[in-house]
Amino acid sequence: MKIAGKLQTIPPFSACPPKELARLIPSITLKELKEGEYLFRSGSPAGELYLVREGLIKLVSGNQTVDEVAGGFVGEEITAGAEYYVSDAVAASPSVVLSLPRRALEGFLDNPGVKSNFMLSFFNHYFRGNPARSPAGPVTGPVGIPGAGTVPGWIAAFLAPSLIMFFGSGAGLDLNGRLFLSAFSVAVVMWVFRLSPADFIPCILALLSTLFLGLAPPQVALSGFASGSFFMALSVFGLGAVLVSSGISYRVILLTLKYIPKSRFCCAFSIFFTGLLLTPLVPTPSGRVSIVSPLLQDMSEALGYKPGSREANNLSAAAHTGVTFFSTSFLSGSAYNFLIFGLLPLQVREQFTWEYWTMAAAVTGAVMSGFYVSVMALVYRRGSSPGWSRERVTAQLQVLGPLNPKEWAAIAGIVLFVLGLATSSIHKVDTPWVGLAVLYLFLALGIFGREEFQKDINWPFLIYLGGLISLVNTMSYVGLDRWVGSHLHWMTGYMNDSFPLFVLLLCLGVVTVEILIPYGTTVAVFAAVFIPMAQASGINPWLIGFIIVFMADGWFFPYQSSTYMFFRELANRRPLFNERSLLSFNALTVIVRLAAVFASMPYWKMLGLY
Repeated sequence: MKIAGKLQTIPPFSACPPKELARLIPSITLKELKEGEYLFRSGSPAGELYLVREGLIKLVSGNQTVDEVAGGFVGEEITAGAEYYVSDAVAASPSVVLSLPRRALEGFLDNPGVKSNFMLSFFNHYFRGNPARSPAGPVTGPVGIPGAGTVPGWIAAFLAPSLIMFFGSGAGLDLNGRLFLSAFSVAVVMWVFRLSPADFIPCILALLSTLFLGLAPPQVALSGFASGSFFMALSVFGLGAVLVSSGISYRVILLTLKYIPKSRFCCAFSIFFTGLLLTPLVPTPSGRVSIVSPLLQDMSEALGYKPGSREANNLSAAAHTGVTFFSTSFLSGSAYNFLIFGLLPLQVREQFTWEYWTMAAAVTGAVMSGFYVSVMALVYRRGSSPGWSRERVTAQLQVLGPLNPKEWAAIAGIVLFVLGLATSSIHKVDTPWVGLAVLYLFLALGIFGREEFQKDINWPFLIYLGGLISLVNTMSYVGLDRWVGSHLHWMTGYMNDSFPLFVLLLCLGVVTVEILIPYGTTVAVFAAVFIPMAQASGINPWLIGFIIVFMADGWFFPYQSSTYMFFRELANRRPLFNERSLLSFNALTVIVRLAAVFASMPYWKMLGLY
C-alpha cells in the first residue's frame, strides 16, 4: 500500500493512468544493498529499472563517478531499448531500491510522455561527461524468415489455375466458373503456403480478378463490405477496444481475485472463469490472451509455483482454456463466428440473434466446461490453501480509484448493446445496426478516439472478412455452389439419410484438413461448400456452420493456432509452463469437442435445427 502511494507521487508514474499503475504493482520487488554492493555492472544484461527508495547509489563509468542518485531512477537503459547497462551501479551507503522488470514496463513505454521522462532522467546522469556506449543496439523483435514452402507455393499458385482452365470444362464448369475458380485457387494456395504477409491480400487479389474479368457486378463482387456481418464485427471490435482501454475489464479481474476463496482450485477456476467472462465482451481470443496473461504470471508468482511445475502447468492450462474454450459459444466470441453469420441466408441471420446463438450453443459449452471443471477437481482434490495476498489486490484497486468516466461509458455501452439485442424483437432493428449505433456514440462523444479507431480495430481481419463473404457470394452468383453440390451428392445422401454419420465425417474432415491449411481457410472452404448444401437438404445452415467453426477451434500442433502461439509468447516469456504437458491436454480436448457435438444433437433436434 505504501509503495503504491509512493509511486503515485513520482514522475513519470504520477502522470500514468491508474489502470497502468495498478498493473505494475504485482511486479515490484524490494532489494536491500549493503555499502559497496553492486546493483548492476556495465555490460550486464539490462533487465530491470530501479527506483532508489533509501540510501545513495553511485553510477561509475571506468574510474569516474558520473552521478550519485538518491530518490531517483537508475537503469533507465531498458526504457531506451538497450540490451546492456552502460555503467556500474554501486551502493555508496546501505540502500533500499524498488525493482521493476522490463516486461512490466512495456505498457508504460507506449506513452511518449512517460518514455521521454525516463530518457531525460537517463541523460541527466551523464550530462557532466560522455556516457559509455552500450555494447549492443536496441532490442528488436524476431526477424521473419521466409518459409521453406515459398518456391513450391508459387509453383502451385501458377499451376492451379492452369489445371483448372484445362480440365474444368470436362468436369462440367462453364467459362465463368473456371475463371472464378482459377482466381480463388490462387488465393487458397497463397493462404496454404503463407505466400503473403497478411490473409487479406489474397482476398483482394481474387476480388480484383473477379472485377477485371467481369465475372460478377460490383454490387455482388464487393457485397461482403456492405454486409451486416462486416459492420457487426466492426462494432464489436470497437466495443472490445473500449472495454480494454478503459480499464473496466482489469478492474473486474481484480475484484474477482479479491473475493475468491483461498484454495488452489478456486485460484485456477477464477482465471478460467475470467477467460469465460471476457469471451462475449472481447471478440478476439488474442485480445483476451493479452488481458489474462499478466494475471497468470502474477498469480503464479503469488502462489509460489515453480516454473514447469505441475501446479504452474495446471494454472497455465486454466488460463488458456478459459480464453479459448468458449469462442464459439457466443456470436461475439470470435471474429470467425461473424464469417459464419455472414454466410447464412437472411432469414436464418434474423433467427440467430446474439442470445439465440448462445442458447443454441449451450450444450456444447456445458460439455466443455463440465469436462474442464472435472479435470480441475481431480487435479486439485488435495489442494492446500495458497499464500494469496489480498492486500496487494486491495492496493491495486486503491490505485485505480473510483470508476472513471471512460469506465462508466464502457459500462453504459455494454448495457445499451445488451438491451438493444434483447429487445430486437420489439424495435425491429437488426443486431449489426445496434452495435454500430453504440460504436457511433463512442466516436461522437470522443470516448473512442481517432488514434484508437485506427489502431485498436482489427482492420486487416475486417478486410479479410468482407473479402471472404464477397467471394462466397460471387461463387454462388457464377453457379459454383450448385456445381460443387452436384459433385458432393453422396454427402447430401448422408445428410438426408444418416445425419449423425454426416456430422462425424464433417468433424473428422475439418480436424484433418486443418492440419494442412490455416484455420481461417479451413472454415471458409468448408462453410462455402456445406452451408448451401445444408439449406438445400432442409438442415438449418447455422448448425453446419457452427459445427465447422467449433471443430476448427480444436488443434494438435502449435502452428495450427495463432492464439496459442500468442499465449506462449506472452505467458511463457519467462518460462512458466511445460509446453508438452499443455499440448497433450489440448489434444485431448479435440476428442471432447467431438463428444460435445454428439451430446448436443438431441438438443439441436428439439430446437428443430435438423
